[in-house]
Amino acid sequence: MPGPGTSIFPVFLRKVLRKSPILKPPAFGCLRGVPSINLTRGCLHACVYCYARAFPETPEREVWLYANLPEKLREELRRRKARGKVPPAVTFSTASDLFQPHPEIQKKALEVLRLVLEAGLAVSFLTKGRLPEEVFSLLANWRQRVRPRVGLVASVPEYHRLFEPRTAPPALRLRQLERLSALGLSPAVRVDPVIPGLTDRQEVVEALFRRLSAVGVREVSVSYLVLRPGVLRQMARELPAGLLREILKFYRGEPWQKVITSATTKLARKEIREKGYRIFREIGRLYGIRVKICGCKNPDLPFEDCLPWELPEEELPLFAAGKG
Repeated sequence: MPGPGTSIFPVFLRKVLRKSPILKPPAFGCLRGVPSINLTRGCLHACVYCYARAFPETPEREVWLYANLPEKLREELRRRKARGKVPPAVTFSTASDLFQPHPEIQKKALEVLRLVLEAGLAVSFLTKGRLPEEVFSLLANWRQRVRPRVGLVASVPEYHRLFEPRTAPPALRLRQLERLSALGLSPAVRVDPVIPGLTDRQEVVEALFRRLSAVGVREVSVSYLVLRPGVLRQMARELPAGLLREILKFYRGEPWQKVITSATTKLARKEIREKGYRIFREIGRLYGIRVKICGCKNPDLPFEDCLPWELPEEELPLFAAGKG
């Protein structure tokens, strides 16, 4: 059995057929009404803090690849077009990652991306993975329709080793951000989850923002780690016990509450989050980076959206009107 500090890595990829509809709009948050696509059930990155790993329907030690997803999605789009109900945009769900480290997943990801872009839809994705070379060429051809977002919490190797060792290394993600910026894609970064006492320290935030500014990032969204029972169990299995105790100090005495769709979520103490967000904003101003606080995961703070598109919702269909 893996010991503390060891990530449990799903080692088997199973191909399955998707039976339910693909284009399902979430009923919460900034992306309410925007269909979300999952290419897999489960994720090979297996991050320690991942809430989706704790879902009862997530397979253990496996990732399911929806082998028929491109064909099924093509048919859904055809039927929607016939009814005049093609969505203006889609997003790729944070319950899995579009760019997981497996050649078959990456092949399907490229196929699905090309399909939705050629169908005239705007596309947003969030990734901590390694982008295949072909993806850069595809995205460059459709830069007006693509809003790439990269998850990056800290540039220090220790954080990567402890919390997300199966993802692309931070240095590689920074190089990918630089390439996306050079292609005119205006990539944003999601700093989530901020680990209280570890990645919200001023020197850690400053080091991250200095690197983000250097590679052309101008917008960042931020949120602290939210705890759920399943996430706590994962962290207890996979993090050193002393580190977990230090993290949990910032949640002590806080109630379980409903956040997004989960009724059993615990937030870091409000004063801790407010102090941390002030640090992010102050350093962001120094480096010319706009900082947005995730409204969905901070229901006790003034709401800010993390929409990847600048246009108001009523104008969103115009966004998908033309090729880059």
